[in-house]
Amino acid sequence: MGVTSPAALANAIREQRKLGQNTQREIADLVGIKQTTVSDFELKPESTKLETLFKILAALDLELHVSKRGAELTDGSNKKREW
Repeated sequence: MGVTSPAALANAIREQRKLGQNTQREIADLVGIKQTTVSDFELKPESTKLETLFKILAALDLELHVSKRGAELTDGSNKKREW
């Protein structure tokens, strides 16, 4: 999945949280942040600190991969720039 905006990243992470049937509170408790911090990230990710992003990723057992724009993604698609 290509993610090229804060909103797209927040949506992808929220989807993963819901797929795992985790609440915002459960994720927050796993990494010592407030539930409102997780909610704020999901609703307005532009203001989220990188440290918070990586805590949420860790709680969901996710990792971030970076690649060149326009590079073919593993799913075979090329996403249009959102920025």
